[in-house]
Amino acid sequence: MKTMAILKNENGAIMILVTVMFLVLLTVISIAASRTATVETKIAANEYSYQRCFYNAEGAVMQAVDLMDTEVNPKDELPEWMGEDSSEINDETVFTYWAEEAGTGAVDPKSSEVDATDTELMAVHLGVLPGNSLAMSKPTKHSFSIYSRCEKDGMVMLTVGYNNAYK
Repeated sequence: MKTMAILKNENGAIMILVTVMFLVLLTVISIAASRTATVETKIAANEYSYQRCFYNAEGAVMQAVDLMDTEVNPKDELPEWMGEDSSEINDETVFTYWAEEAGTGAVDPKSSEVDATDTELMAVHLGVLPGNSLAMSKPTKHSFSIYSRCEKDGMVMLTVGYNNAYK
């Protein structure tokens, strides 16, 4: 008889119900926190990949500037990574130009020393800047567009205008 009285007693039923609801609430909160942490980790990994790719492309631009300061003279023959036709390669057409096979166009992009497998550079000689002196003894100022691209876990492309005086 005493066992029947204990089974009919409902004094602890509310406590069990509250405990189960509290555990369900904690489970929902922990699942949401876990998913948020996963998304934040993916965001951080994507930002890291973008930054690495951006700095590789920036390094390629700096390499092109260094090459143009030390090795290139637009009055001589231009290297194969530099073109003279700004109608073929410009800010509107450069995306399609990168997609073409290497060596099929007027310019063959050069692999960068920063990351030779995923980073390339090329430049276009835009011509002599207006307002220069016609005297042969004075240097003439030339204008260039430098393009660099890094394609590793996404793509970053930089375009930089560059002017330099050559004798």
